[in-house]
Amino acid sequence: MGLFLKIKKYVQGTYNVLLPLLILLFVFRPFKHSDVYPGIWKLLLTAALLFAIFDSHHKKMTKIAASILAFPALIFSWLILFYQTKEVEFGLAFFSSLFLLVCTASIIYDVVLRAKVTAETLRGVVCAYFLVAILFAYIFTVVEFFMPGTIAINNQPVITISEVHFFSQMLYFSFTTLLTIGFGDVVAMRDLGQTITVIEGIIGQFYIAILVARIVSVYSLHVDQEMIKRIEKDLKKGS
Repeated sequence: MGLFLKIKKYVQGTYNVLLPLLILLFVFRPFKHSDVYPGIWKLLLTAALLFAIFDSHHKKMTKIAASILAFPALIFSWLILFYQTKEVEFGLAFFSSLFLLVCTASIIYDVVLRAKVTAETLRGVVCAYFLVAILFAYIFTVVEFFMPGTIAINNQPVITISEVHFFSQMLYFSFTTLLTIGFGDVVAMRDLGQTITVIEGIIGQFYIAILVARIVSVYSLHVDQEMIKRIEKDLKKGS
C-alpha cells in the first residue's frame, strides 16, 4: 500500500512521467518503414496520451473531456496500423488534435497562470511546449487531408508516403516552426497552411517571452514576501 501511494504521488500531477515520454516521442519518431517500429512508437504515444490526462493538474471537467477525446484518438491510432484509409487517418488527426488542445490549454493554465517556481512547474512548462508542437503536427495533418498539396517535402507532394512517415515529417516540421529554425525542406505551400505555420511560430516566440516574464515576476514576488516575513520577524524580536 505504501509503495502504491508513493507511485501515485510520483506520477499524479508532477509531470515526472509525461515529460520523458514526450521527449522519447520526438527522438524516436517513426521515421523507419518497418512494421514493428511504428507499433512500438504507438505504445509510447498511447502512454503519453494517458499520462497527459493523469500526470497533470486538470480540473475535473477537463479530465473528463480529455478522457472522452482520448478514447477515439487511441482507437484510430492503433487502427491506422492495419487500415490505412483516409477516413482512419482523418479520425486519428481530428480527435488527437482536439484531445491535445484540451490538455495543452489546461497545462498552460496550470504552469503559467498559476505558476510557482518549482521543479514541477518547469517540467510542466516543457511538457506544454512539446504538446503544442505535437498538436500542430496533427493540425497540419488535418489541413493536408482537406487540402492535398498544402505540405511539400523536398519540393515533392506528400500523397505517395505513408501516414506514419508523413506524421513523422509533420512532427519535425512543427518543432522547427515552433523554434523558428525551419530549413526549407518541409514547407507549407497554400495560404491556410502558411497561416497556421506563422501562427505556430508566433506562439513559439510569445510562449517563451510570456513564460520568462511570468516566472521572473512570480519569483520576485516570492522573494519580496520572504523578505517582508524576515523583517517582521526581526521587528518582533526587537520589540
